[in-house]
Amino acid sequence: MNTTSTSKIGPFDPLAKIERWGLIALLIGVFAFGCVTEVRSAFLKRRMTDVDTYFRAAWAVRVHKDPYNVTDTNGWHYNYPPLLATLLYPLADAPAKFSRAGLLPYPVSVAIWFLISIGCIWWGSHALAEALEKTSTDPAVRNMPRFCRRWWALRIIPILVCLPAIGRAVVRGQVNSVLLMLFCFAGAALATRKRFWAGFANGLAAALKVFPGFLILYGISRLRWTYLVGMAAALVVGLFVIPGIIMGPQHMMAGYQRFAQVVLEPAFGLNHNTSRDKELLDVNKTDSTSFEAMIDHTVYLGRHAPAPAKWMKLAHWGISAVLVAITLLVEFLRRKDDPIFRNLFLGVLITIMMPIIPICHPHYFCMVLPLVTALLAARWEHDRTLPLGGALGWVLIFFAASHIMTVLPPPFYILRGLGLVTYSALVLWGLGLFVMWHWKTPQELHESPAPA
Repeated sequence: MNTTSTSKIGPFDPLAKIERWGLIALLIGVFAFGCVTEVRSAFLKRRMTDVDTYFRAAWAVRVHKDPYNVTDTNGWHYNYPPLLATLLYPLADAPAKFSRAGLLPYPVSVAIWFLISIGCIWWGSHALAEALEKTSTDPAVRNMPRFCRRWWALRIIPILVCLPAIGRAVVRGQVNSVLLMLFCFAGAALATRKRFWAGFANGLAAALKVFPGFLILYGISRLRWTYLVGMAAALVVGLFVIPGIIMGPQHMMAGYQRFAQVVLEPAFGLNHNTSRDKELLDVNKTDSTSFEAMIDHTVYLGRHAPAPAKWMKLAHWGISAVLVAITLLVEFLRRKDDPIFRNLFLGVLITIMMPIIPICHPHYFCMVLPLVTALLAARWEHDRTLPLGGALGWVLIFFAASHIMTVLPPPFYILRGLGLVTYSALVLWGLGLFVMWHWKTPQELHESPAPA
């Protein structure tokens, strides 16, 4: 008898009718969201996007100007290493009163960037899910038909859980979707023991936005030299080879000097350049949910928060050091040479990395998708019913809900400054460590004594 009830069909069966309609609705939602993003970014009097800063920097690269001096229509600067500006060379946008000869219309560039962002999210999610399926200990999973219920579940559910954070990133034109894809590629490479390419993917992410350099801890903690070599190779390619070819060595080095002067040195307190405070470095002028910002906003709850005191900065780094130490200790004590365990470790490192960044925007947390995928793969490795109940289900709901609640108007808006999205990510990180601690390989399960 034909039925559409998901409770009467198995994980390797085709999608039920209601599930197929759900996918169609999701595609329609992506199209509608793309239209909204296009209007906000290209057709309002004030461009409500960050992508214009990337396109202006790309234009500066094209005409051999300093990408760190040019601003977008909001007066914002480009604040990343040169790699992104060079890669976006074809989508460059010239400032007013400058020639647009040879440039795409700005709305077209925005649409292309939106499609790239959506493509990166899907490609990354698919690549990681496919690698975890191919390395599964369950022969039925390794040989399951494409597009069955389990095939879709391991790709779509992580996206749905992270969708509010993904939406925050994409509507702003942020580069986080590219970083997310690279993190997923790294996880897929680790699942299949391609450590060099795992390091290479994370190294490219660091060349795009600096802070993924934190993931060098994966290679150091596990003494994986091929991973570290891959990361180093990507940094050479991303920081020097590609910018050097496109910008020329002289302009590239001048760009790095300027980047250090206006971004890196102020961030580490090595100079007092304030040109990036309003848009990047001041935790009370940017939408930050790092430990430092959370402490500051909690102490001054309901009042205008001044710059964080020295003790707040020390507390930020103290908390960060403790959480990183806990992460590394759990991995050291319970280390498994297993595809899922390797991805759980990478996932918890990515998750704890976010609030350690002194300026951590809520949309950064879309990059916890690899941990969500690894948790689901771990849950389903020995249970073919695709369960989502219990602790995992509530944690995933809490994470998604935290991003929805923090964009609602008062009284919910106060939860934004208090760092609700960071608290939900910490719960997700804690669940990842719990699963790592209790994870058993198939051999260990086989050797475990049967219950009396």
